[in-house]
Amino acid sequence: MNSYIKSIFAFFGILLMVSCSKSNETETSPYCGIISFGVSSIVSYVPYNTSSGGTVLQKKTVDGSSILFNIDQQENTIRTANPLPNWIDLTKVVPTFSCYGSLFYINGETMRQVTSGTDSLDFTVPHTLRCYSSDGLYQKEYLVTFDKNPDVQDTILWESVATNLNLDDDDHKSLVVTATYKDITGADSLVRRIFVFSNNGSGQPQVTSTTERSQATTWTNPTVLTGADGTIDFNTVTLHKGELYALDDQNKLYKSTEAEKGLTWTKVANTDLTRLLASDGVYLYGYNGTKVLSTKDYMTWNEVGDKSLDMLPQTDIYNFYRTSYTNNKIIIVMMGGMTSNNTGNGVTWYKTTDTEEEDEDPDPWDYMGVSDENAYGCPYLQEASTVWLDDKLYMMGRDTDGKFAGIYRSEDNGISWHLQNTKWRLPAALDGNNGGASMVLLGNVLYVMQKGGKVWRGTIK
Repeated sequence: MNSYIKSIFAFFGILLMVSCSKSNETETSPYCGIISFGVSSIVSYVPYNTSSGGTVLQKKTVDGSSILFNIDQQENTIRTANPLPNWIDLTKVVPTFSCYGSLFYINGETMRQVTSGTDSLDFTVPHTLRCYSSDGLYQKEYLVTFDKNPDVQDTILWESVATNLNLDDDDHKSLVVTATYKDITGADSLVRRIFVFSNNGSGQPQVTSTTERSQATTWTNPTVLTGADGTIDFNTVTLHKGELYALDDQNKLYKSTEAEKGLTWTKVANTDLTRLLASDGVYLYGYNGTKVLSTKDYMTWNEVGDKSLDMLPQTDIYNFYRTSYTNNKIIIVMMGGMTSNNTGNGVTWYKTTDTEEEDEDPDPWDYMGVSDENAYGCPYLQEASTVWLDDKLYMMGRDTDGKFAGIYRSEDNGISWHLQNTKWRLPAALDGNNGGASMVLLGNVLYVMQKGGKVWRGTIK
């Protein structure tokens, strides 16, 4: 019996001597290996696009204790046990681990030693961790991979919303306003609200709204707009610096603050404008019938374009802007819509704004024409609605037969568009025969409101 036990110990002794091998051999010894692996909590700042094309960042934290890993000592791999959210930021991950020997992070031709719970590493792509034995003669490498869920834009899951929305007008306009307020702790909190403007049975403009928290289930009673000398044209309502602006039927400019919630309007300019076009967060742009104008103070208006004016959008005008990826002082601005002068396609306009030169006249707008060779120009849609998500434009509307054609997507700022026939579909119950509909994006959720008070909520998966 004693000789049998001695043989067993001798056998395991040999294993320990040979298991931690030099560089390119299979290694299983704990004397140069990782025996546990985890990460500290990961903080991410996820961008959400506002209805005006601006971006707000929302802080999200994934608890490190909820991120589990599988260690395969035979294949020399470490991998997340479950996929992580698509939006998670893996550029500064702090690993927590136990190992025999010293651990190094390999990045191309360079490597650096890693201290558990202290050093942050970039795992946006798989990286190698190398463990050296205490005498430095032996090593073991692990390929570390963080898996993510598929792209958040894979599919839309639609559901009908039980709601008290009162919407009788075929023609209406919807938009989202994001406001900041102080919560009970004194910290800034964001509140997003959907506004729907329409006419009541007497032809008077009215507004109803709902908050993000209610998920479009509870709407305010439709209320007639007040304060204007004339009648507010709700189709001209534009979001600028967090407040609503619109023209009345006397071509005067009015404003409604967040506190007024689109109900009460105050005149801010006597300049005659026939169209309200766009905002870039610095200037507000309008058209007086002969020129495109800009203003910062609503008193002084400067010319910013007098070419191709027959191709300015007349209806279903949309506008987005964002900061340049290469220069954070430059704002990229676009506007588009439909015009009776080009019933074959929608129209798109661009400009840039230099925030360091606000005291100077802004750059003029340029019309981006669509050539006859472009078979994928923006379709001419009735009651078109457009949203901006992850640097792409999405548009829905009714075709010439009055039917909802589907959702179109543009990945080049409105120049070419493609109908999304597979994963990005409109709800099957959305019937154009039942009246017009409008679409907005609230966070990562699409909402479609239709005449009669029907509401669909589309969660982007």
